[in-house]
Amino acid sequence: MRIDEAEARAIEERACNAWPALQTLLVGGWTIRFADGFTQRANSASPYAPDAAPVAAIAGEVEALYARQDQRTIFRLTSLARDADREALAARGYRPHDESLLMIAPLGQDLAPDPIADLTDTPPEDWIDGFARGNRYGPRHRPALEKMLAVIKPPAIYATLREDGLAVAYGLGVVERGMVGLFDILVEDGHRGRGLGRRLVRSIMAAGAAGGAERAYLQVLAANAPALALYAGQGFEEAYRYTYWITGD
Repeated sequence: MRIDEAEARAIEERACNAWPALQTLLVGGWTIRFADGFTQRANSASPYAPDAAPVAAIAGEVEALYARQDQRTIFRLTSLARDADREALAARGYRPHDESLLMIAPLGQDLAPDPIADLTDTPPEDWIDGFARGNRYGPRHRPALEKMLAVIKPPAIYATLREDGLAVAYGLGVVERGMVGLFDILVEDGHRGRGLGRRLVRSIMAAGAAGGAERAYLQVLAANAPALALYAGQGFEEAYRYTYWITGD
C-alpha cells in the first residue's frame, strides 16, 4: 500500500492525538513531546510540518530541552524524512533503534465485537493493571500512564477480553477523522496462541466502524513477526516506517 506524504502526515497527527504527551513544545516545525520518560512515543521529537527545520539546525535546542528534564534525547523519523536528517543524527552519535511499521486496513461490513469483549469509553481498573503489567510499566510510570489516558480527547475504546471473570487481553482504540488507531494489543502470558489477539483486534475494529471509522491503523515493531502475521491476516498493509534515533548502543 502506498500513501502520499500529506496522508502520512495526517495519520501522524491522529497517532499523536491518540497517545498524547503530557506536554508538547513546537520548535521549527517539530513536536517535542514530554511524558516523564514514559514511552518513547510520547518522549521524542518528530517533524510535523513539510518545511520543518533540518535536524542540524534544531538538534542542540532539542537536546537542551530534554537535558533540562533529565531525559535522554530521542528523535523519531519516518521513512519520509530527509536523508540529510539521518546523516546529521548519525554524525552526532545517534543510532537507529526499533524500526516500526505503520499499517492500515479497511474496515469491512462484517465486523462485530466478540461476545467476550468488554468495550468501554473509560479504562476499567483491571484494564489499567493488565495494560501496565503487559507492557512492563513499573509503579514509577503508573501516574504518567493514568494522566495520559485521562487527556485523550478523541473517542477512546478500552477493550478487555475476560474469561471466567478474569481479564486476559487488553487493547486501546482511538477514533478520529474516519480512522481508528489500535494501540498496544496485549494478551496475558499463558493465554497466547489461542486467537485472543485476533478477537481483540477485530472487536476494536468493529467498535471503530460503529463510531464512523472507515479504516484502521496501527504501529508495530518490524521485528515482531507474530504480530505482523496477525495484522496481515486482518487486512493490514504497510503504509510507511519510522525509527527512533538514540545516542549510545
